[in-house]
Amino acid sequence: KTQKETILVVEDNPSMSDMIAFLLREEGYRVLVTSNGTSALSLLEEVKPELIISDVMMPGMDGFAFCERVRAQLGFSQIPFIFLTARSHRADVRKGMRLGADDYLTKPFEAEELLSAVQVRLARASEAKAAIDRVSADLQKKVIQALTHEFRTPLALVVGYTELLESTGQQLSESELQTILQGLHSGSSRLTVLVEDFLLLSRLRTGDIAREVRQNPHQTIEADKIVQRVVADAEDKAAARHIEFVIDTGCAQVTVGVDPRGLAEITRRLVDNAIKFSKSEGGRIEVTTHSESDSWILQVVDEGVGIRQDALKWIFEAFQQVDRDKMEQQGSGVGLTIVRGLAEVYGGRVTAESSPGQGSTFTVWLPIPESENHGL
Repeated sequence: KTQKETILVVEDNPSMSDMIAFLLREEGYRVLVTSNGTSALSLLEEVKPELIISDVMMPGMDGFAFCERVRAQLGFSQIPFIFLTARSHRADVRKGMRLGADDYLTKPFEAEELLSAVQVRLARASEAKAAIDRVSADLQKKVIQALTHEFRTPLALVVGYTELLESTGQQLSESELQTILQGLHSGSSRLTVLVEDFLLLSRLRTGDIAREVRQNPHQTIEADKIVQRVVADAEDKAAARHIEFVIDTGCAQVTVGVDPRGLAEITRRLVDNAIKFSKSEGGRIEVTTHSESDSWILQVVDEGVGIRQDALKWIFEAFQQVDRDKMEQQGSGVGLTIVRGLAEVYGGRVTAESSPGQGSTFTVWLPIPESENHGL
């Protein structure tokens, strides 16, 4: 028979382990046998089985402790784990499942029962792995596309203008030199933004920013002032596209416990998105704030191209971009991911509503500190 998956059997009763190993080998599986949890953990340092079958009552490290140790190891957390034991009390079954076991068979058992459980668990694990691989491949493709597209243009600017300077620098007029310097500045600035975005996303993903917030609680700030400053900074960009800003910040006395740079980052990205996805010329963007119960609320409403309803489900995921092939210059696809990550770090949340062709509304809720809430 063609040898199939590797199965680790952890059983201290030699007769029982021999029988289990015989049944599995007859089905073509490669079987490794050990007598307790401690020796099984040592074996896992050398081989990674596709499935584990373990007794519960064993000398030294019992099956529950062994399962817990296996599930705590990142590379082994998804391996199917079947308990095979004489302990059939419901409390034992619940404990096993709580520790991450996939199945719980009691002795004495029928051969077909064991083989069926093994086949089912291996099949489900295979399906799960295939699904993860598909998602991973799709994400990898999106990441490569985003990085290739976003880095290629500014790099081309920098490299192209640098080569031009090297070859004809002394022959350039003042105006030509100024054009080249502007191109170099534009390309290097865009590269700087891209690198900073990915570094910020990385710090959010690794939990570095969340740890900083926990360790160094920020003083309360007047959120409306941050919003007003960000909108003022964006007015020239909006005016260049004949977009009107309508701002209504109605929470002048409300403060939130957020790093001012974090709130500015959230607001700036939402405002930039509203400008970027507004229709070709004209329209307006509404930026409003208000408070409800224990939350300060920021809303950014545009009259832009809008977002498909199905895309709203994943719009905040990294490297996910709507109709990238139809709308160039979208960015790296991490802006809204950063907005959500920052909002959640501060105990808030963000939502999106949209109608294709009519525009989008992004709403951010941030908690008002309890002491401030009592004073409202």
